Amino acid sequence: MSAILALPRRIVRLPSMVLVGLAILTLVALAAIFAPWLTGWGPEEMDMMYFLEGPMPGHWLGTDANGMDVLSRILHGARIDLGVAIAAVAIAVTLGTLVGLIFGYAGGWVDHVGMRVLDMFQAFPVFILALAVAAILGNSMINLILTIGFINAPPYARLIRAEVLSLRNRTFVEAAEAAGNSHISMLFRHLLPNALTPILVIAPLNCGWAILMLASLSFVGLGVPVPGAEWGAMISAGAADIVGGRWWTATFPGIALFITVLGFNLVGEGLQEKGVKR
Repeated sequence: MSAILALPRRIVRLPSMVLVGLAILTLVALAAIFAPWLTGWGPEEMDMMYFLEGPMPGHWLGTDANGMDVLSRILHGARIDLGVAIAAVAIAVTLGTLVGLIFGYAGGWVDHVGMRVLDMFQAFPVFILALAVAAILGNSMINLILTIGFINAPPYARLIRAEVLSLRNRTFVEAAEAAGNSHISMLFRHLLPNALTPILVIAPLNCGWAILMLASLSFVGLGVPVPGAEWGAMISAGAADIVGGRWWTATFPGIALFITVLGFNLVGEGLQEKGVKR
């Protein structure tokens, strides 16, 4: 109970950068949750009277080439982008943490062989590897989450492995081993809780990168299939309209993407700055 009561004070003591980022992400999340009530149009509903019309009453951010309301698609697109990014990062953190724990704790040939496998994966540019995996698996929502999650897992594995290696010689670990704790207990009771702090700092930054990766895959046609409301796909579809002066179809989704990634980056950078000061 005391921890719950102390939560507001802990939040206030956070760096201003983190608070601004959290405020941005809260607004984006609320917009995604209440999307059906914030606009009178569905994300794939067409207005046959207005095609490629600029911002106006009833269509506050205009319509696209199919007569779909841009505002509605941006709000509903926040659900897809946030959902895919958070789910993918959760998979990356879980998989990378397990692999890093095992490699760091086991050591020897297990660690050596495992790290060389991770080196092979990280030898390829991340986006190129994501393109290849997405092209092989297909662009369903589940496949996109798995693709982005697996691609981003190796850095977490390396980070956790490094933390475990630094903890192996600590007194509390040696005492736990001397007390006869099992390997599972050593991994998940003694090592994991003490190795998670860097992960909690980096995860928000990776959420921003995951959104950018999803948008990039959608931009080249390997992300969310049309007519799904996703920011990268909207920017891709509206890119040709800019030449004709119809800037709103790509500009507003781009602004939404920028603001959301900025929110994640502010949280991550603020937490990193707080960690450095400590």
